[in-house]
Amino acid sequence: MDRRTIILKQIAKYGIFSISVFVLYILQSIPGFLQIFGIKPVFIIPFCITISMLDESLQAGIVYLIGGFLTDLSSGRVVGTFTLALMMACFAGIIAVKYFFRQEKQNYYFFTFAAMVIMLTVDFFFSYMMTGFSGKLWFYVKNVILLSAYSAAFTNIFYKFIDFINIRFMRFDAR
Repeated sequence: MDRRTIILKQIAKYGIFSISVFVLYILQSIPGFLQIFGIKPVFIIPFCITISMLDESLQAGIVYLIGGFLTDLSSGRVVGTFTLALMMACFAGIIAVKYFFRQEKQNYYFFTFAAMVIMLTVDFFFSYMMTGFSGKLWFYVKNVILLSAYSAAFTNIFYKFIDFINIRFMRFDAR
């Protein structure tokens, strides 16, 4: 396969990932969509973390940036906070898959859950604890722990989608 075809396949692959992030942003912005007991899942963060663990290339960083900016837009926080946190979580996912654990679906779930708990705990601390918010424990459990577990449950669906796209647009010269 010639170089031009390989580059076009890579552009198409990351274009599909970028469009998927926008679609997931629209889905998570729909009021009441997949809401259980007042907990609405976040789709963008698990999707980007799953991409980082399945596709370890540097070009995927564009997808992480888009996902981070859309997460900042939907959360109403200072622009850049979730972007930086998501970039760090995605790069930690690349390192974790490369050096520390096997590529298995339950590892993806647990890493996504842990990364989301860390990201949302930091956000909770600076958004609520620093302002003297009362009723912290239940609010923390609901908006950090349960939200992270529910959102990370979609990792398996994202794993299958990303794996399908990676196989479909595989580079044949790498064999």
